[in-house]
Amino acid sequence: MNCFRCTGYMEPMKKTHTVTLKECVIIVKQVPALVCNQCGETYFTDEVMQKLDGIFDKLENLIKEVAIVEYLDTAA
Repeated sequence: MNCFRCTGYMEPMKKTHTVTLKECVIIVKQVPALVCNQCGETYFTDEVMQKLDGIFDKLENLIKEVAIVEYLDTAA
């Protein structure tokens, strides 16, 4: 697969993804991603994004400040 931004080659990697929801920060480690070897642009598959959305939905109402979770160990 080629990067939509620069047409570089997309390599599979594990990335840390951080999101701020309301007043909490959620950090998900070891998220499977495709990363461009030229510009560094990061893409997540639809399946990965659905799982991340499930993680965010569960944690958003449970935490007040910061949550750090491992992608592979988290059931969505």
